[in-house]
Amino acid sequence: MLLIQSRGQNIFNRFYLLFTQFFWMFIGGALVALINQESMSHISYFLYPTIIILALYTLWLIIFNSGESKIIEYGLELDEQEISYIKYGSKQKIAWSDFTGFEIKHGFPRMVLLKSADKQNIIFSYYTFSSSQRRALFDYLSAK
Repeated sequence: MLLIQSRGQNIFNRFYLLFTQFFWMFIGGALVALINQESMSHISYFLYPTIIILALYTLWLIIFNSGESKIIEYGLELDEQEISYIKYGSKQKIAWSDFTGFEIKHGFPRMVLLKSADKQNIIFSYYTFSSSQRRALFDYLSAK
């Protein structure tokens, strides 16, 4: 089984992770601004460049990661020997003999943990793959 992240899912996942990574920083900045009775406009000095950089990076991937030289940005390959998590062409692997199960971390952000006996766990965002891909993955892993 090979799961490959779609372009739309990639964009959604990037914005989800960006939001969750900077959520507490935004809350902290807002509280400081309220305590100091300052305007919230200084938060935009951080927010706008972050969104612009994310948008430019995504645009770069759309334009240049295509054709015959296209790499898999995010993917998961499950075969008879191992689980391979693909991130921009590089693979992190867990042999089935070392696989001890999976867990969905319900934190903020929501993550999927593929557990390995040798503690070389694979961790990725819950929204890396579409809901149908996640369902197929969890069904496959549950049957193992």
